[in-house]
Amino acid sequence: MVKQANTNEARAWGALPSRTEMGSRRISSVALMAGLLTVAYPFAPFGWLLPSDGPDVLDRFLAWPLLLGALFFQWRIAGVIGTLTIQIADFVAVYQHAMYWKVAGLEAVLIVAVNLGQHEVWRRFVASGLIAGLWGIGWACTPLRYKLEAWEHLKWIWTVLAIDEVRRGLGGRAGRGRRW
Repeated sequence: MVKQANTNEARAWGALPSRTEMGSRRISSVALMAGLLTVAYPFAPFGWLLPSDGPDVLDRFLAWPLLLGALFFQWRIAGVIGTLTIQIADFVAVYQHAMYWKVAGLEAVLIVAVNLGQHEVWRRFVASGLIAGLWGIGWACTPLRYKLEAWEHLKWIWTVLAIDEVRRGLGGRAGRGRRW
């Protein structure tokens, strides 16, 4: 006689999450995205490290792709149903789908603590850490075709930003000569 596993047994055996649990994960990921935006916006990591005019250009080119990528990876992580091996340089970690609620809970606690604490240095530190963590896990769980498609879009966005920077450098008079 075959017995169907109850919820606790299924989690202990690493069974695939149910449809209801996947829906809960997706809903929680949207809530965590909103929470991440409350902590990370305005996101200017290079300006935070080097408070001068130079990093502003880096922030204009890299901050939004990093933040939007983290939001996308938040959604992708909620849909993980397997085991991921995450390797960054010499550091190797294993992420299993059963760890989702622990990671999401830790993220929620950090978001609430930073929003209640109102401390700017901690906000910047937590925002950078959350975005780096989402990129670390999310990059491993995203298929190559999505990465390549995002890269194509990013090249177009950077082209438009570069043209805008040139116009800004010319004082908003791009393409027009001076009248003497």
